[in-house]
Amino acid sequence: MLAVAVTSWALLAVILGPATLRWLAMTLRRLEERLLRRLEDLHIYLQGRAIRVLVLGIVGVGIVVAMAVFDRLVFLPIIVGAMAFGGLALIQIRLKKRLKDIRYQLPDVIELIATSLRAGSSIRAALLQVARQSPRPISQELAVLERMQRIGVPLDSAFDQWSKRLGIEEVGLLAFTVSVSSASGGNLSDALDRLAAAFRQRLMLEEKVDALTAQGRLQAWVMIALPLLLAIVLSLMDFESMAPLWRSNTGLLVLVAVATLEVSGFVWIRRLIRMED
Repeated sequence: MLAVAVTSWALLAVILGPATLRWLAMTLRRLEERLLRRLEDLHIYLQGRAIRVLVLGIVGVGIVVAMAVFDRLVFLPIIVGAMAFGGLALIQIRLKKRLKDIRYQLPDVIELIATSLRAGSSIRAALLQVARQSPRPISQELAVLERMQRIGVPLDSAFDQWSKRLGIEEVGLLAFTVSVSSASGGNLSDALDRLAAAFRQRLMLEEKVDALTAQGRLQAWVMIALPLLLAIVLSLMDFESMAPLWRSNTGLLVLVAVATLEVSGFVWIRRLIRMED
């Protein structure tokens, strides 16, 4: 019976092994391409080789942490997954902050474009002038838009591609305004002024909402950080007393339960303070 079982598993591995490896390779390639696109949104241009070297470094650090803290390699996937998740979360936070900065810079940029149009400049010249005068990060995005105009992309298509790339609702409204004004021959500068005023009013309302929900967000982050920081500080002060928490089966079950409750509480608080659009 044992020989039959071993033979069956060996045949199954031979049959499914290549297909599994191809699926894993395709999945990793898609994840790598998605990560590279995220970095390109931050104007960070890397090659796939750099990502693979970074992954190898994360695995090496995970091995050191698993042996130094838990004294067993069985936790290596969890540690590597946590580090990878933390890196992706950091990229997402940076991207979110970048888009927020662009939204706050957009009203001033729109007014500058309107002023340049009133002075007799073309839309391409206005974009180039504003891109040179504006701070980052919106100056980089305006440079991309102006570059599309330079290579001959029509104005409507350039604004449409720009709005899709950023994924910001206000940029989509700006693209729609420019498209309608270009098609109808209306006064684009006046329409841009009204659009900038509407964006400012919207940002003011969002700031009021953020101020009202700031305490709830702070409570969520304190709830997440306090147990982890307390465990790290106590481990640094007296590791022998805290060793059972990290290395015994009971302590690991406690850590899993605490992590589950922490994540559940954080998600619940975020749902309570979230304001629907």
